[in-house]
Amino acid sequence: MEPSILMNLTRSRILHMLVTHGPAPAPDIAKALSLTEDVVNRELERLTRAGFVRASEAIPDNFDSIYTSDASQIFQEIAQVRYFLGLEI
Repeated sequence: MEPSILMNLTRSRILHMLVTHGPAPAPDIAKALSLTEDVVNRELERLTRAGFVRASEAIPDNFDSIYTSDASQIFQEIAQVRYFLGLEI
């Protein structure tokens, strides 16, 4: 089992924001979390490849994709981490 992609503070902060505040474009995420857009874009790419977030098509007149969290994938990963750590009840 490879280490969980969620075991990274920056990725966890991005996911937390998307889960609690809803969909957002990368520049808004960067601004809200006081991160550079390059960092946010890199982490969003990793989260997208892992299936934790999805990017929508860019909005007309705005070239930024809107990112949303995939709660079911997040909960599945958390369950696997809990099982791996022996925390399953």
